[in-house]
Amino acid sequence: MKSDRISGIIIFAIGLAVCVASLSYPIGTLQKPGGGFFPLLASILLLGLSAVFILQSFTVKRGENASVVSFFPGNEASKRILCGFAALLGYRYLIPVIGFAPATAVFILFLGKFMERYSWKKSIFFSVATAISAYYLFQVVLKIAMPIPMLKL
Repeated sequence: MKSDRISGIIIFAIGLAVCVASLSYPIGTLQKPGGGFFPLLASILLLGLSAVFILQSFTVKRGENASVVSFFPGNEASKRILCGFAALLGYRYLIPVIGFAPATAVFILFLGKFMERYSWKKSIFFSVATAISAYYLFQVVLKIAMPIPMLKL
């Protein structure tokens, strides 16, 4: 589809820009990553996935994809985008108040339950799993200092 191709090219360009920018920071090693290590890895992943997406957009035949969706869907899309942006903003300001892991759990719970309309059980499971995984990765493995929460939970 043409809209898949356009969005794939835009995402590829963003990945390329991040990749080039991350090279100006020290990369470090796997044991002691520098400031450019994770942006470089994320951008390489983004480049690869967007390249696959672009290639797939050329191989899908016109009649094969039965559900053709507009590139810019109606009113529901703008509400979801606004809600997602508000959630990100809330997440940013919630981290210093309650801490990284609880704020991450609340953010993922909100996305799962209210934006994607998953069941409470699934939303809670993924929010807790994401918070624990992120905490373990950033604070235990990488030893990245997170903001000290104002409220001690």
